[in-house]
Amino acid sequence: MRQFIFGVVIILIIGLITAAFLPSYIDKTQSKNAAKGVLDNLIKQDYDKAFRSVYFYDRASDLEPVIPYEEAKKKWIKRVTDLTEKGTYLVDYKQLRVNLEDTYPEGTVDLVMMEDGEKKVKENVKLWFGLSGDEWKLGNLDYRYNEIEEKWESALSGNFN
Repeated sequence: MRQFIFGVVIILIIGLITAAFLPSYIDKTQSKNAAKGVLDNLIKQDYDKAFRSVYFYDRASDLEPVIPYEEAKKKWIKRVTDLTEKGTYLVDYKQLRVNLEDTYPEGTVDLVMMEDGEKKVKENVKLWFGLSGDEWKLGNLDYRYNEIEEKWESALSGNFN
């Protein structure tokens, strides 16, 4: 009987620990995978696949978008394609970090961009994630060097305001 009670107590303790830490682990992993999904596919120039991991919005970021998915995807791909044709595109990324801040995922990454034929490193680009249905997706990349938004920031964001 003691072994049974001991076994039940151990199972309850493991269950409580799992319940406490598993949701945050899932959110962090989902967010990191979303960032990788966007960035890896931008490098491959597979924009259709990249958009699958983009959190898009056309009003406040916490409201359901009015713009349909296919229309948002078409506009986003056009923004990214136009930027690429003008000589600005993602070549690589390093130091992808995602943390939870008050239960919300946020991250940073160092981007290696090609701009006008020259490789430039954008360090500590902030990543913002939005919850779409039951999964986290990448909503915005925020660099704002000298407080000036660069064209690639708005082109790669999920903002359609």
